[in-house]
Amino acid sequence: MHRYLTRAALVALGVAIAVASTGCATTDPARTPPASSAPAGGDAGLGSAPGDGSAGQPAPTGGPAGDGGPAGGGQTGGGSTGGGNTGGGSSSGGGNGTHGKKPGGPTIDHYRIKQKPQCDQGTNVNRVPGLPVILEWKVTGADQVTISVDGPGVYDTYPATGSATINFSCGDGEPGEYVKHTYLLRTVGGGEVRSRTLTASALVHEIPSV
Repeated sequence: MHRYLTRAALVALGVAIAVASTGCATTDPARTPPASSAPAGGDAGLGSAPGDGSAGQPAPTGGPAGDGGPAGGGQTGGGSTGGGNTGGGSSSGGGNGTHGKKPGGPTIDHYRIKQKPQCDQGTNVNRVPGLPVILEWKVTGADQVTISVDGPGVYDTYPATGSATINFSCGDGEPGEYVKHTYLLRTVGGGEVRSRTLTASALVHEIPSV
């Protein structure tokens, strides 16, 4: 009987010692066994995996690179090469073209009546002659000019800058009426023909007989 009690006490003591040893191994940090060398599932695992960037940062997804990222449609797709400096930004279209230039050819700087004409006055005994019309002009970019009187036919040819004295006929008018004549100036040479028309008028006087 005593022997059985002694054996039971020893068994209980062994169990107590085993439980005490297990508790020490669980709670003592210094005796915790080292972690396995296999990559863990947390931050340490991402940091040790090769080729996935810095530790703790998620790997980039496939969307940005295919939808306009640095390798997709940035500087190569539609930036500097696609529609930027090469596509439609060239200044050769209209900026430096001919739209802003003046049309070529001669230019009539001025064409005017320098002296107004007059019809004859006075009497048949003391007749006062009338005055001719005097025209003047200045044309640049032409070699010469022509003047036509009352129609397309050329009356005479003149220098590009000058004046002309032309007799003014009043014979077709009645006393008290105004006689009109037209004078067409046209450029000669230098490109497209330019033209301008002037109209001069004078009063017809009655010439009494004495």
